[in-house]
Amino acid sequence: MKGSRDILLVTHPVLNRDVLSVTLDLKGTMPPHRTVQQKDQWMNKILRTVLVASLFAAGMIAAQSSAPASAAYCVGIYRIYYNSPGSDTGSNTSLNGEWIQLHNKCSTSRSLTNAKIKDYVGHTYTFGTYALGGGKYVKVHTGKGTNTTTDRYQGRAWYVWNNDKDTAYLYNGSGTLLDKCSYNNRYASSIYC
Repeated sequence: MKGSRDILLVTHPVLNRDVLSVTLDLKGTMPPHRTVQQKDQWMNKILRTVLVASLFAAGMIAAQSSAPASAAYCVGIYRIYYNSPGSDTGSNTSLNGEWIQLHNKCSTSRSLTNAKIKDYVGHTYTFGTYALGGGKYVKVHTGKGTNTTTDRYQGRAWYVWNNDKDTAYLYNGSGTLLDKCSYNNRYASSIYC
């Protein structure tokens, strides 16, 4: 069919919206009297168009977005030390031997202000005003202590993380889930997420 068109529509996987629509004249546009070189150029143009469309779909070429930069791709749960050393006596030293550690994988500081860490049953720690530096780690201990840039304290009088199995959730200040980590091993003391 001379003059028919094929349409290539590409949807961005993160933005979940159409980011590129390409209309290609694939039939009837290449007269048979073209040279081999002209046919090769025409095919190269189509292949480049399809490649660009594929890169958009894979998210490898940035599309403009109205969403602000997020800590979602930077800050995550790195490790949970869920079974503090020794017997579970409830002492502050024992409670602070139980912690969850976050890591900022990006090179710039990320705000954790009002971010929340929760366990499976809903025990919740909320960060106050706090930013985690680029490439840095922070431990959130169960017991009491003085907050620093590398150690935060929930101020609890009893344990949060179960010694056999649990799930940790990290939410940003807007309530969006950034990361989660589960474990199910009563014979270990910690897990790298």
